[in-house]
Amino acid sequence: MSDLLYNRLLLNFINVKNRLESLLNLYCINEYRLDIKELQISIGFVSNLIDKLQYELKLTDNLKPFSNHSLCNNNWTWKKIQQLDMKEQCLNLEFLALLRLQTLATCFDEFDEQKFLKQTTNFNINRQYHLNKMMKFIDETKSTIACDHMHINKLSSSLSSFIPQYDLNKNLLDLPQEILLRIFSFICPCELISNIAPTCRLFANLILTCFYSHLDLSPLISIYDVPRLFNHLSCLQSIRFIDWKDNISILTWSIWFDILSRKTSNLKKIHFQNISISPVLICLLIEYFPHCLETLTFDYQQNNNYYRNFDLILCLLGDKNLKLKNLTASYQLGITNFGILQLVKNLNTLVELNLVNINTINDQSIKVLCDKHNVYLEILRIDGAQLTDKALDYIAQCHRLRKIMIEFCINMTGSNFSIFQNFPKLEELYLSALNNISSESFQLLFNKNYTFKYLQCLKLDEYHMIDDNCIRLIVQSCPHLIDLTCSLAYNVTDEGFNEIVIRCNQLQYLTLTGCNQIYGEILFDVPEKYLKSIKYLNFDKCNQIEDFILIDLFQRTKFILIIDSYGSLIKL
Repeated sequence: MSDLLYNRLLLNFINVKNRLESLLNLYCINEYRLDIKELQISIGFVSNLIDKLQYELKLTDNLKPFSNHSLCNNNWTWKKIQQLDMKEQCLNLEFLALLRLQTLATCFDEFDEQKFLKQTTNFNINRQYHLNKMMKFIDETKSTIACDHMHINKLSSSLSSFIPQYDLNKNLLDLPQEILLRIFSFICPCELISNIAPTCRLFANLILTCFYSHLDLSPLISIYDVPRLFNHLSCLQSIRFIDWKDNISILTWSIWFDILSRKTSNLKKIHFQNISISPVLICLLIEYFPHCLETLTFDYQQNNNYYRNFDLILCLLGDKNLKLKNLTASYQLGITNFGILQLVKNLNTLVELNLVNINTINDQSIKVLCDKHNVYLEILRIDGAQLTDKALDYIAQCHRLRKIMIEFCINMTGSNFSIFQNFPKLEELYLSALNNISSESFQLLFNKNYTFKYLQCLKLDEYHMIDDNCIRLIVQSCPHLIDLTCSLAYNVTDEGFNEIVIRCNQLQYLTLTGCNQIYGEILFDVPEKYLKSIKYLNFDKCNQIEDFILIDLFQRTKFILIIDSYGSLIKL
């Protein structure tokens, strides 16, 4: 029994080696010499690890307890791996404290100080509302309970009005699991982990095994504690690995993935943020999660050790047995048309593809993508540096598209811009560097004869031809805009700006970078009369807007984030 995990690790590394050798044969045929060299190095590394694992396995049972050979740079030994199988996996407050640290770190990572304070303020304001809602739900269950789950029915007078007076011999622990989970759904994750889970083992198990569906995992926790933590997260559906860099060995990743794959069968999303990527890591991912992984995200690599042959990663992910549907690999290095074609040809279904700033994408790539996945594709974000008008004709097949981003449309004329009207559910449209687009082509995109009923986000960057008439067409064609960007539109004046302010009633985010003919006096009526939902205004390089106008707006509201003409955030 104690060797089961060890045997699984060995078997999966043998499969990884076979997978890498198959890809090496493909690359030898196509003569990609740099990638061939890296594959050979990876195969040699895995072979060496397999030899170490097999050596430990061949030792007699009498010698194994005394074996202390380090199998990798994280000092995993046969004994430490054995303990993961043998050790009793019991919950303790240390794990809950570590989870709380992870949750708090995520909050501060995702929100800047002002947004965090704003969120906290909103939570405090709505606390009474959520409390009343939760107590109403408890009351509707008609269960005979008292809300003190520890059988201590000493309630302060200030709380007694909110708690039903029922049979004092019953308590919160007597509620069915479904109702407890519903009650927990009214409480934020940090509160659940900090205050509810430590109360008793029942609550802790419920929260971790039935409620805790997402985990942001950073080095706040030891690599040896991660497997034990995973053993309690059977409901995990998504995980984000943050800042685990070169200090994590391939054997460590394999141990983590093994525990995860055995404890949860529904892990659909994996996100790598500031992680050292390698072909071996991706092979392990495919070995352990082919049956459930649907979404894979690689963030922009922030450390100095950029992985420079991401083409290998795309080729490995192009696996017919993988259920991958959503892939984000924007800003990665070393991607060629070959890797993109291997990916889109071999995956069965692609719903979302994000390859921003990958300037090797060409018309052929788009044709293969849209011919194969036109029935499924809903989100497409790509670089358009090598794309022509033909690419738009191919994209027109994908009638289910909801979100489209094409950056650097420098080779497009816009003669077929009417194809964007082929997407009845279009929610987001982002086009940049529209240098060769005439006003006639623009009118094919926005005109009085068609209304984008679902378009909420429109971003047109570096389109110098946009003028007040174009703005008027946008406002008429897109009545439900929430986010609008028109940068470097030098011909837009107060006439066009006033159209936006007066007509776009639902607008929350507005960016007009470089629109230097706008004076903005209508802002004196915002948000009292216009733009009542506005949250963000960016007037960077809008040199005609006087500072006192923006300062007055900020002082009257204080909750709107405003970027002035110098590119600075206005503060108190």
